[in-house]
Amino acid sequence: MGSRESVTGAEDASTRDAAMESFEEFQQNAVKAIEGDSRKLSSVKDGMAMFVDSKPGKRGERFRYVPVASLSSVADDLVNGAVEHSEYTGFVLPSRGYAEFTVRPSRSIPLRRYIERFNWVSDDAECGHGFIPSELTRPNGREVESNRIGFHVHSPKERACVELSRATATAMFLTDPWPFAAHYPENSLRVYTLKVFVEPSPDGASVFRQTTDVAARSIFELDIRNGIHFVLEPRERLRVSFEASPGVTSPKIRFPRLKPPREVAALFSFASEASDNPPFIFLSYYQVLESFLPMAHKQDAVKALRVALKDPHFDEGKNSSVLALLNSIERLKQASEEDQLKVLVRDFVREEKLKEFFDDADARHFAKKGPIVGIPEISFHPKSEPLSVQVAKRIYALRNRIVHAKDDPKYAPIPVLLPRSVEANNLQPDVALARVLATEALIHGQG
Repeated sequence: MGSRESVTGAEDASTRDAAMESFEEFQQNAVKAIEGDSRKLSSVKDGMAMFVDSKPGKRGERFRYVPVASLSSVADDLVNGAVEHSEYTGFVLPSRGYAEFTVRPSRSIPLRRYIERFNWVSDDAECGHGFIPSELTRPNGREVESNRIGFHVHSPKERACVELSRATATAMFLTDPWPFAAHYPENSLRVYTLKVFVEPSPDGASVFRQTTDVAARSIFELDIRNGIHFVLEPRERLRVSFEASPGVTSPKIRFPRLKPPREVAALFSFASEASDNPPFIFLSYYQVLESFLPMAHKQDAVKALRVALKDPHFDEGKNSSVLALLNSIERLKQASEEDQLKVLVRDFVREEKLKEFFDDADARHFAKKGPIVGIPEISFHPKSEPLSVQVAKRIYALRNRIVHAKDDPKYAPIPVLLPRSVEANNLQPDVALARVLATEALIHGQG
């Protein structure tokens, strides 16, 4: 974002003092602006200034690199308020209406290889933002093929631009430590990022929302219109696993005794495959529960009818008795999915298993001010609803947040829980709870 520097020279130096002596005054000032309470210049090698970022409470040290030629531009961005994006790998600079996001292909393929396979064509509207696309030339049989890498598109109506191009030095500095090979982007790794320009604003939250929205729409447009599949790289990717205890080295194997339907077993097992997508894991376990809702509902209906028929006041010869029975059956038929789930948790999940789970769980996660908004808390107050009812309500509300069931007015105002969001990265305790319920339903369903 900042201005380019024409002076690139700096001698290799193994200490901060030696590096500062090799810099000109404007470079020394830039270093001081980049440094903070926990970040210090360490050395200079091959035109790269290395900063050590050691924060209290974190293991080890983070190494951040800035090309000597870009020291002033990085310092300029930091002084003007560049901060890391709170959800995705990248940074936001509200005072300039700018954000830069790390993207990756949805498939297991290196980003540069995926991007550089295309010859990008875009309108490159004149909008005041400079864009110099990369040119990649490679032999193609007897000819030489040259691909235009990247794009810059503009919306005069929204007064916004989107660009795919080489990562800026600020993005590389703020987001993640560079692997050593990446210090020489022209000769080694080529790193590309998605950049969004909107109207500058002192309201950082507004710029944050606008740029994130435009970035997400751009990813969607590339997918639906061009079949090009990117995802915005989340700052943190939670990997959920329920592996054997570290102390277990000799697992006892037996011939399988449980006989779940193959489809249900596949849904349960798929949860382990989706280890880096907590909402998908949760939905897999929820689908297991859904498979047993009809069974639980029918058992509850049969139990209720048997009670009605054993009522000493029931008289099959009286219309009033028969109508009361019919009304009872009709109410059972009209039970909502949430009510059916309450029955399943009540009748298929052992209460001691729920208590055992919450004895070991983080109470703060399930409290009123937990990290997942818009879903009921789990309370152990004597006047609270039965634990099975609270659990069913929470699980159903979370399911609605993930699938965003707009047909249910009760949950319509609550925003969808996105797969790569901060909330998604806090889902593990609820995923673990859903796993307990699914396991109990599978066990009970054998009868």
